Amino acid sequence: MLTYIKYGSGPTVWLAFHGIGQNAHCFEPLAHQLTHTHTIYSIELPHHGRSVLKQNQPTNWPAILTNAYWHGLVTLFLATHSINRFSVIGFSMGGRFALVTAEHFAAQIDGLLLLAPDGVTQDPWFRLATSTVAGRILLRFFLNHTHWLLKIGHGFVRIGLLSASQLRFAEVTMQTPAQREQIYRSWTSFRTLKTTMRTFAIAMTTHQVQVRLFLGQYDTVLPRRHMQPLEIALPTCQVLIIPTGHNSLVRRVAALLGT
Repeated sequence: MLTYIKYGSGPTVWLAFHGIGQNAHCFEPLAHQLTHTHTIYSIELPHHGRSVLKQNQPTNWPAILTNAYWHGLVTLFLATHSINRFSVIGFSMGGRFALVTAEHFAAQIDGLLLLAPDGVTQDPWFRLATSTVAGRILLRFFLNHTHWLLKIGHGFVRIGLLSASQLRFAEVTMQTPAQREQIYRSWTSFRTLKTTMRTFAIAMTTHQVQVRLFLGQYDTVLPRRHMQPLEIALPTCQVLIIPTGHNSLVRRVAALLGT
């Protein structure tokens, strides 16, 4: 069921997970740098890219994507492609998938690269919008009436509850009805796909998985303070701060890894 783009044919295998509103092309900058040394399977998240359709028919993703369901999909993917050892890379919302994948398959993982990952801390807006029926009703209402959402967002910016760049990120990701539907389906579907940093850190330590965390110095969408639970739980995690914002992070990391 997983759709993907395969880049390169090198001996080092990576499973890559993009951010919300993106598709498998997100990791093209990495592919250009690592094509001779790596094989990158850039996997499209549910409700994104070609994962929305299968043989020109809508894909029936579950209303709630559980860890167990995701484990089954990845297990099938690995068997189909005869993959035994691999590394994982995840950007933004894809970081949530990367964390869960790395924990469930820790015995097979060589390394984990997290690029401003979601899923380390529970975002209060995400929790408010998805954890209750009332929250999901409000989420649907505001996505159908974005002028109210943006008006409230500008008010939050004025009083310091939201940064201007966070609001711009929201505006870009919900410009069209299709984007807004994608956000609703993704947020509500992915809400239970998560791990705790304690159990994640135990799995990484037990299996000696190298974890690298790449963060944008000017990133206000997923800044470093959101990563504190990971850094505390896993002191061996390597942290690299890059002078960039959120949206340019994949490209900047690709240039760094390619040198």
